[in-house]
Amino acid sequence: MSAVDVRPPTSDDDTTPRPPAGPGLGEAFLDLVDRVISTIERWLVGDQHGLYGAAFARILSGGAVLGILITNFRQRDLLFGPGSVWNKPMQDVALYWPPTLTQNLGSTAFLVFYLVTIAFALGWTLGWHTKITGPLMLLGNVAIIERIPVLGDQGDNILRIGIFLLLLMNVSEVWSLDARRRERREHVAVVRHASVAANVRAVLVNAWRSQPVVPRWLANTVHNLGYTMLAFQIVLIYFSAGMFKTQGGLWQHGTAIYYPLQLQEYKPFPFLTDLLTYSGVVVNIATYLTVFAQLIFPVALLLHLMTRRYGLLAPKLFFRGVYLVIVGFHVSIAVFMALPWFALEMIAFDAIFVSTATYVGLQTWLARRGEGLRELWFDVTDPVVIWWGRRRGVDPGDPSA
Repeated sequence: MSAVDVRPPTSDDDTTPRPPAGPGLGEAFLDLVDRVISTIERWLVGDQHGLYGAAFARILSGGAVLGILITNFRQRDLLFGPGSVWNKPMQDVALYWPPTLTQNLGSTAFLVFYLVTIAFALGWTLGWHTKITGPLMLLGNVAIIERIPVLGDQGDNILRIGIFLLLLMNVSEVWSLDARRRERREHVAVVRHASVAANVRAVLVNAWRSQPVVPRWLANTVHNLGYTMLAFQIVLIYFSAGMFKTQGGLWQHGTAIYYPLQLQEYKPFPFLTDLLTYSGVVVNIATYLTVFAQLIFPVALLLHLMTRRYGLLAPKLFFRGVYLVIVGFHVSIAVFMALPWFALEMIAFDAIFVSTATYVGLQTWLARRGEGLRELWFDVTDPVVIWWGRRRGVDPGDPSA
């Protein structure tokens, strides 16, 4: 009689089917990284973001450059031109090379340079060949303003950085003469088997007509990178400004805004300034609200971006409230401290944080209420356009004209 094997079954003898093992921690991490990279890639390459905000930033930044140059037009020679020799020691140690373009110009030549820069700024503001007028405006502005760095401020630095980043973006997709030109003129195809001269000519014609000349994915990537860098720059400015303020005793005590408003240079409207600073409670609230808005702005923006896909109302309203406080802060600087162009520069670059839906809604609202003015504008300008077209020998009814 044979013995019976009474040993318990081992793992090797167990034939019961088991569920498949789940992915390991390393594999799950790699999947997460892959999803994040894919999301970033789609955001960067898929489409251009913030086109309305970029266009509005272009308009306001161009207006700031025009304001600076026009308001200083009468003193141009003394401040920036041949009469600025009183600032010679500072000019000799200038940190930028563009001012060398104007250092040897006489009064008449400098006047021409000044007017040409104003023309480029006007073209940038109106959205006329922005890829040409933008860089030339920036170059001319730096060449003029940095002739007297002792009178400059951080607003000049912000303006230069902001416009430089706007040059990477598609700022003329809407609200521009370039957009109108794109609607009227067709894109010239670049044929693979055509001659090099023909393709170069096609590219130049497309560039002049404000038509695309680079692959869509490349244009989208450059635009979105510029958009991201500008947003990061503004967020960094506000957060660092708020952090520096918290280290000052006057800001901690809630009295910081009182003292600069007592300087005569910052009192364009003494009655309004005295009205603002009369109450200590108002001064305290304004001081603390300024610090709070600058510190909380990055948090409010990040919270809004992370939750807007879920349609949550609270983060959206919180960000809008902080944003309005920031804009109100800049408006108060323009009114109470006589710094309108600095305020306009900051509001211009803040404009990229406003959603496209808000701009479209505002555009629709203005269009409904401005239909009469629009018709009046075209009644005045259409005869001029037709006359100019006939002088060039172009049929005004031709869409390719």
